[in-house]
Amino acid sequence: MVSVQYKGEDQHFSPEEIAAMVLTKMKEIAEAHLGCKVTKAVISVPACFSDSQRKAIKDAGEIAGLNVMQLLNEPTAAAIAYYYHKVDTLGPDKRTVLIFDLGGGNLDVSIVTVRKSALKVLAVVGDSNLGGEDFDNNLVCFFVEKFMKEKNRDISNKPRSLRRLRAACEKAKRVLSTNAQTVVEVDALDEGIDFRSSITREAFEELNKRLFQRSLCCVEGCLEDAKMDRTSINEVILVGGSTRIPKLQQLLQDFFNRKELCKSMNADEAVAYGAAVRAAMLIGDTNKGKFNKLKIEDVTSLSVGQESKNGAIMNVLIPKNTPIPAKRELLITTCSDNLSSISIEVQECELALPMVFILSGITPKPRSNSRINVSFEVDDNGILNLTAKDISTRDKNQIVVSKKNDGLTPKDIKKMVEAAARFKAEDEEHKARAAALNSLENIAYKMKATARDQKGSASEKKRMDKAADEAIAWLETNHHAKIEEIDAWKKKLESIKSQVASL
Repeated sequence: MVSVQYKGEDQHFSPEEIAAMVLTKMKEIAEAHLGCKVTKAVISVPACFSDSQRKAIKDAGEIAGLNVMQLLNEPTAAAIAYYYHKVDTLGPDKRTVLIFDLGGGNLDVSIVTVRKSALKVLAVVGDSNLGGEDFDNNLVCFFVEKFMKEKNRDISNKPRSLRRLRAACEKAKRVLSTNAQTVVEVDALDEGIDFRSSITREAFEELNKRLFQRSLCCVEGCLEDAKMDRTSINEVILVGGSTRIPKLQQLLQDFFNRKELCKSMNADEAVAYGAAVRAAMLIGDTNKGKFNKLKIEDVTSLSVGQESKNGAIMNVLIPKNTPIPAKRELLITTCSDNLSSISIEVQECELALPMVFILSGITPKPRSNSRINVSFEVDDNGILNLTAKDISTRDKNQIVVSKKNDGLTPKDIKKMVEAAARFKAEDEEHKARAAALNSLENIAYKMKATARDQKGSASEKKRMDKAADEAIAWLETNHHAKIEEIDAWKKKLESIKSQVASL
């Protein structure tokens, strides 16, 4: 939970609620731009997101008042944007495209075949621990050591100093994409001591050599999963702000035998653009027939496996890169007498993160006599769902499947939706109060200017000036006044102004 001070009290927010706040803000921006209510959304997520992360994003959408039509893998969204821009030039032959998506927090590499009527993802490989922030981290560590050597001061445990240094390092990283050298400068970095140092592009590339190598390993892994070699790729598309790093572009170009990289799409906007196109398709906007016959086939980014009783063997049920939606069935039996419930441990094999599902409602029987058919299904959002049926009983009763530690319950979500509505109402009230305070302040200062400039008796001017000063003084000590009180002051000033004007 994230703990913050709000109205003098400690408030605790879950990651889902924080994400919902971001989505709510985006929803408001969209509504202001479109001039209508927004109730549905397609949300793009990193391909390497786990089942629990995907479910958390869906819950965040619900808290924000959105019907999440689909969670779309980011490289797939970029491929849709590519299709949208190239559809008029596509012929009957397929075009094989590699999407290299390196953003701030993660890397996704995907291989997609694009035809006039179909977009098919063949393989996806992700690294959730490789992104633009990691390049920043290496720069920060480099300059922390340099500051220690030059000033004999250790700021490694000083969050405020590190935040300011990180901001300067991120700026330097961006500058080095176009310049051979730059300066990192932070005033009063630690207890009034200034810091100034330079870094070259070559030094930056040496610091991040391992990160560059890891990114190429993901490309090699994706080609291997798709059972292709580098000569099979027709186009390499760069997505994400971190793909602007020249060294990364050079390594990719060398890897693909000096093939020209596709930079025609805006690297920062391609994913959002593709998600918007997908949303249009889902609500029936075919864009003058461009999407009438387009079939999109995505894949699972992680394998789903069921652990054996002793944990020694992982039975892979849905392999990675299986087209979704995907469904597999498993027949299990009870291992003890008269069990009415059992637990099944499922893992996303590449992450080794266990998910425990509880099957309750089993008819108690001797060991091995209960035969339960369990269906594992990964839906279009990449979220795993389990259903189970006891086939050893004639009535074929459906077994209740619940997930242990499954994040938010429907009751939790309902409470958070109510809290979000309450916070929104408070925000609206705060905005209205701020607008009223600003309006009163403007009226008061305009009144002072009128009293100073307009013709009239000294007593009239003094009366206006005094009333304006009283209002300004009241404003300084009543920032949280009710709107009714602020309106009363506005009416008072307007009344005095009109009385003086009529004389």
